[in-house]
Amino acid sequence: MRSLSTAVFALIACLLPALRAESLPSLTVLLSVEGNASASALKELKYELNSIMKDSGRTLDVRLREQAGPTETFEDVVLVKLKGTCKMEHLIPFMDERGPLAWTHSTDGTILPFAEVSCDRIANAIAGALWGGERKEADKLLGRALGRVLAHELYHILGKTHEHNTDGSVAKEALSAKQLISNKRLAFDVRDLNRMTP
Repeated sequence: MRSLSTAVFALIACLLPALRAESLPSLTVLLSVEGNASASALKELKYELNSIMKDSGRTLDVRLREQAGPTETFEDVVLVKLKGTCKMEHLIPFMDERGPLAWTHSTDGTILPFAEVSCDRIANAIAGALWGGERKEADKLLGRALGRVLAHELYHILGKTHEHNTDGSVAKEALSAKQLISNKRLAFDVRDLNRMTP
């Protein structure tokens, strides 16, 4: 009996993205880059964000804000400011780097579709986790970390929640520097996906 219920649960979990895709609006993420940004970091950010968000059932369009037409309309849009320098110009970590890696804006407890991501803090956080050959692709790994941090913020925005997951998903309260750059795929679990479904 237990194996049957486990199989049914697994089947439902597999079908959820397809069911969501029929009713959820597409999501456009417009990036505003405050400082310098590496092209490989931005490319990897988009790739990683699409990889994580694919289970949400939403079609994702990630692009720079200046690529949006003045009269263009969107089904659903989130504005994201990338603050600081989004490239690994130096690989010396600041041991006393504190503060959030990113944050969403809210008014009277209501989460708004605006987020800010601190490229400098993320770059400093992952610099100490890079080893050997990883340093040669530092900008790409920065992009992966940026994508994972931004996916976490989209979870808050789409789920309209301040809550975090306690397990190993992207929605947990904090990810280590190694988790931010790991080759191991990070994803949302079923509870996270349900929170992001209106």
